[in-house]
Amino acid sequence: VTLLTFWPSPFSMRAKLALLLKGTEHEDLPEDLGNKSKILLESNPVHKKVPVLIHKGKPIAESAIIVHYIDEVWPGTSPLLPKDAFLRAEHRFWSDFIDKKLLDCLMRFVRGNDKDAANEEFIANCVLLEGALTKLGSEQEGPFFGGASFSFLDVMLAPFAVWIPGIVGVMGLKQASEEQCPRLHKFFEAVSEHPAAKGALPPVEKLKEFIQVRFAGNK
Repeated sequence: VTLLTFWPSPFSMRAKLALLLKGTEHEDLPEDLGNKSKILLESNPVHKKVPVLIHKGKPIAESAIIVHYIDEVWPGTSPLLPKDAFLRAEHRFWSDFIDKKLLDCLMRFVRGNDKDAANEEFIANCVLLEGALTKLGSEQEGPFFGGASFSFLDVMLAPFAVWIPGIVGVMGLKQASEEQCPRLHKFFEAVSEHPAAKGALPPVEKLKEFIQVRFAGNK
């Protein structure tokens, strides 16, 4: 098992986290996205992006698809997707929301595109995620969408545990308050303390340095 990755990429973090949760031995191949490797271009000729999981010589691209694949190929350890079909659909819906809504407004904020509107939308999206966490996750069992353990949706949201404070620290993003989103705050705290997440997610301070170099000119 080989993972083509780029350490600041939230999509790469998801794939790495899923592998660590499953205890799957793998090799990380870091990519220089300014000088993409032959193996990346051959493994993902459509998008030419990371992450790419290579298993038994076959490449799988796109983080959500990779996490699905990992859960299906290694089902015995730390199952991620719920057994119930409706709950699986809910997890897929909210993972799509994370990429199309939450990530989108964060990227508009860091790129300087109508920052006030993007920040306002970010907070509104966090409030919606708070509702989803209240609906899908049992607070009595634990802080995650999966209760005491990581689920598919937890893996999809986990990289924001470092990206949000990174953007807050460098670019002044305003967060949803703990009063607005108490469950979401507990979720991110729990992610930060989880052993697998510590192995998959970079330190916030290191990510801040990346954000400073990559986006600070858009303040």
